[in-house]
Amino acid sequence: MRRIYLDSNILIAHFSVDKAEEPKKRMVETSLAAFQQLKDIQLCTSLWAITEMVNILVSAKRMDRASVGDIESQLVSERRIQNLKIHFVEVSPDKDYDFAEFFYHVKQSILKYH
Repeated sequence: MRRIYLDSNILIAHFSVDKAEEPKKRMVETSLAAFQQLKDIQLCTSLWAITEMVNILVSAKRMDRASVGDIESQLVSERRIQNLKIHFVEVSPDKDYDFAEFFYHVKQSILKYH
């Protein structure tokens, strides 16, 4: 089974109401529709990606905090995006954990199922 990581850019494009995101939103929607047809994939993301999505949707895209909070809550509790199940990749609670380590662990997690 192949794992596909949904990073914050994908989540932002999917949930943003900003007109500037429309071309990206269409690409994401097309991709998600294609993923629904595949049987050998597993979508994954991380709480870091969701945190970054929340930050950008509120600060840069000027979306309502309550609406963004609802999006975050739904993603975390239902673990789904357009009826596609999402698995969460673990990230370290260590304070000195950095993005290089994070991406190393994402890669290892993806390779484990590849």
